[in-house]
Amino acid sequence: MKRFGFLTILWAVVFVASSCHSGEKKTTETVTDTVTSIEFDNKLYSFGQVVKGEIVEHTYFFTNTGNIDLIIDEVDPSCGCTTPEWTKEPVKPGEKGKIRVKFDTQHQSLGNKTKQVAVYSNTVPSRNLLQFSAQVVAE
Repeated sequence: MKRFGFLTILWAVVFVASSCHSGEKKTTETVTDTVTSIEFDNKLYSFGQVVKGEIVEHTYFFTNTGNIDLIIDEVDPSCGCTTPEWTKEPVKPGEKGKIRVKFDTQHQSLGNKTKQVAVYSNTVPSRNLLQFSAQVVAE
């Protein structure tokens, strides 16, 4: 009798668990409907030698290589010495956008510097890293 009770309870649990999903709506939206892809002309840049105290800038260009509008949510530099500006409006498929970074060497020590800028957008992957380098020298 104990075995019969256990099997009845087990069957009831399986039945309830399987019926919990029957009311869910199925959606035809896929990941490709909500994300796009991005291609940078170049993710790496070298300023070469920069005199301490100078502010230098570089513009990274990218193309929306997907099928929906590309939206840059945030551009996050690895250091307070870097200031980004970027295309704020949606970039249509096939169109280009840009991210300009300004690097202030005023408070940098002398020598080789490498900095990163994280770009967050509705792409796969959602985070892309840009990098630049400079050799900070005395006057």
